[in-house]
Amino acid sequence: MLTMKFARDEALLMSMTEIAELADVQRPVVSTWRRRHPDFPQPATEERGQQLFDAARIVDWLVETGRAERGEVEGDLRVHTLARLGTQLPARTLIPALTALVCLRHLSDDEPLDDEMPGLIARLREHADEADPEDELLASEIRGLRASWLPTAVDELVEAAWSTQGAFERIMQVRDRLGAVEMSSSRLDPLLESLVAGLADARTRADRDGGVRLADPYAGVGDLLIAVTGTLRDDQVLHVTAGCADPVEARLTRRRLAVRDVPEVEYRVRADLDGCLDEATIVVTQLPYRPAEERSAVLSLNALNDLLMSLTHGATAIVVAPADTTAALDPTSDAGVLRGELLASGSVKAVIRLPGGLVPYRPGYEIALWVLTADYALGERGKVLLADVSDRPLTHALVDALVTDVLAWRDERFDPDAHPRVHTVATPVSTLIASPRPLIPRYLPSQDDLRWDVPERVARALEMERMVWEARPDTARLNTDLSAVPMPRPPRTATIAELAGRGRQKELSLRKGTRLPTGLVRSASSTVNATNSYPVFGPAEVLSESEPGSRRVDRIEFERSCPGARHSKPGDVIITTAPRPAAAVDHDGHSVVEFPARILRIEEEGGKHFTPRVLAALLDRAGRADGAIRPAQRLQELALPLLSPSDLKRLDRLLAELDDRRNRARREIAALDELRRIAATGLADGTLTLADPIV
Repeated sequence: MLTMKFARDEALLMSMTEIAELADVQRPVVSTWRRRHPDFPQPATEERGQQLFDAARIVDWLVETGRAERGEVEGDLRVHTLARLGTQLPARTLIPALTALVCLRHLSDDEPLDDEMPGLIARLREHADEADPEDELLASEIRGLRASWLPTAVDELVEAAWSTQGAFERIMQVRDRLGAVEMSSSRLDPLLESLVAGLADARTRADRDGGVRLADPYAGVGDLLIAVTGTLRDDQVLHVTAGCADPVEARLTRRRLAVRDVPEVEYRVRADLDGCLDEATIVVTQLPYRPAEERSAVLSLNALNDLLMSLTHGATAIVVAPADTTAALDPTSDAGVLRGELLASGSVKAVIRLPGGLVPYRPGYEIALWVLTADYALGERGKVLLADVSDRPLTHALVDALVTDVLAWRDERFDPDAHPRVHTVATPVSTLIASPRPLIPRYLPSQDDLRWDVPERVARALEMERMVWEARPDTARLNTDLSAVPMPRPPRTATIAELAGRGRQKELSLRKGTRLPTGLVRSASSTVNATNSYPVFGPAEVLSESEPGSRRVDRIEFERSCPGARHSKPGDVIITTAPRPAAAVDHDGHSVVEFPARILRIEEEGGKHFTPRVLAALLDRAGRADGAIRPAQRLQELALPLLSPSDLKRLDRLLAELDDRRNRARREIAALDELRRIAATGLADGTLTLADPIV
């Protein structure tokens, strides 16, 4: 049974929302439990119309019904209770007080803080002065202690977490729930911390060099340092240097390292960043966050360069940087030149474009991971390892695969033929320095793609052909003639910006859609028809949510409201990136293209590489990305393959046949739906009957 002698009665009460958080379920699930299970605890009281439940009884019920493990759920409940009691204290006071008490207990050989004797707070202050005579760790926090219930709360939290280290890390995990928003604003997703720690490969380094000198110049509260130290064995030597400009965070980081049994002589936490990396062999860090209006590729790349210049020979740095460091850059711009110099130096070993949402408090902030080293001989000379996993969620399997790829690449004995890379591609630096494209183009085909995905695609295509034939055996059999290329080589590519920016030789032209006034668009009818109106082609039509021609604008009203607006031409490709990327061909033309959709027109020179159908299909493919939080890529940055004339002709012919079959299938489905409606309505109102079939 749960005991919390330190807490006042009201601290042991929970709302249904808090019960859901404790049990890690959605709020409606708790309502279902109450309705379906008569033994679910009854409310203990009601406060401002909200029912509150006895927390101890809730924990017992969850454990007895197999919905929670007692050890885990009691630890969570103690955090919940701390959060409720902690509302009496400012967050800037609560977290330091809790962690100082945990650290004091750790330094006191894990003896309970509360000896149940009078004068507890005074005795704790004496112990703190003895343990921290220089007051660099916890003495001030203990001297400022006023809440007499906190030591007992910490004792019970340590017991629930099985150790002082476990209790400390539990507090850090839920620091946002305890009100420490400032300490949480830049925290990284735990899986990203695991990726950084895996790429640091501190255990191997410690075995090879006899120890590790780990540093983070922007340590904050030490999340990345702790992630790396957690990968080391107890017998491995570790020296830590943390740069913490904030005095509160600096003291917290010292306590965090002390609880992990890193001796005081083996860690330094300093406010001055100069010389922070002088002896480091491994650096892990996250570049400080800047708002979008203050952020630029130049600033971020300069920060990367400054960090690289501070590395000692043989040192490695794993850096979480803004994703604009991988964006399309003019190679002659300051940012482009700086990135080119970084790449040309041979110090950049790998760059990984990550999915959005990995900085939970800043979901729109996109990031990339840079692996830098001052040992230029590792990996294949003249190449850098690139990966774009921004189109999928970061999972444990993905983390393991990325770590394996990068560590194998950096191994002195690396054999490119012996290690098939799963998600990364080795790219010549020379092709990246002078290119205005993004550093990491999307959808780079890895060796695993070529080895496994290609045969699977061919098999899947044959299966789809069979299904189409079985559905319509009376029609001509569909043969796509798709087969694997024996020695695959990706075709040349060009971005839309490049294809549309070649003056008279441009192959594509991009035109904006028209912002239509509210009320101007109407549904097609007998009074709004082809003789007096223009068809509207917007995101709804591109996404097949509306039939082309079903929405129209009156010609006179349109010319008056939108003078100078352009119409589409037959064969124009209409593309949208909102609400999701998609493209469609306007075969008839003369449409009003509705913003935010845009017109992508194939110019005379572009006919060598594109047809409307092929261009739409390539755009449709290039814009698809599932499973990650990220804004849409800029349309101009999309890279399109430049197909050979023979491939272009064959693909266009196949797409034409597929479109014809799809259109016939759509018309048949629409007719069947209409017949179903007519039959059901006619028999329901008695106006129709079904005659016996003529045999």
